[in-house]
Amino acid sequence: MFPLLKRTVPDIDRLRDELGSRLLTDGEECELFRPKRILWLGAWMTFGALTIPLFFTLYFLTIPTGTWVPFAVAHAVLVLAFAVVAQRLKAAGVLLAPDGIREREYFSRMAFTPVEAIATVMVVKLVDSYGEDVSRQLFMLDAEGRRLLRLRGQLWHAADFDRVVEYFSVPVRYIEPAMTWPEFRRSLGGNLAWWERRPILTNAILIAIFVAVAVSTLFAVMAAID
Repeated sequence: MFPLLKRTVPDIDRLRDELGSRLLTDGEECELFRPKRILWLGAWMTFGALTIPLFFTLYFLTIPTGTWVPFAVAHAVLVLAFAVVAQRLKAAGVLLAPDGIREREYFSRMAFTPVEAIATVMVVKLVDSYGEDVSRQLFMLDAEGRRLLRLRGQLWHAADFDRVVEYFSVPVRYIEPAMTWPEFRRSLGGNLAWWERRPILTNAILIAIFVAVAVSTLFAVMAAID
């Protein structure tokens, strides 16, 4: 199964998305949901914790020799790039309206799914791979079982999650008991993101990125010392 392609919506819907959590569209009430703001703050704190000590060390080593300019440029570019990514995270959201779903994902345009396409809502409990925590995963599906909307419980306030489940008058399925990640991938693999379906490849990519950053940083520090 593959996600259903969605139609992009005109700019007027982008404006509606910014008006507030509860608004009227054609005389009927809509609701806007956004991910937890603590995620945005946490991303900036993590970024600062990783980059400030590194660049402080580089500046300490290079300012006396006058070779600090390339590192300052790299620092500025890195901060700017992360600010763009963080803003995309902050702007993400889901607007539910009587005529359907308007969703702005982290790195894509807002998309519209008509209410006629929504056949069922499925809520799955998922056990964390690295602990005993259980999160809820929501899928809005069409009549053929294809994903229209996916919400990960870790990213949303519990009250908002419940309101999304109950918003449309469609059947709701609660899958019990809680699944492990292997069970989750076997049961719903076609409706998961590519990196969720391929954990080994995902881990390999993350390791490669970490090694590349570590090696680049090491060479930069060695060059600064020389």
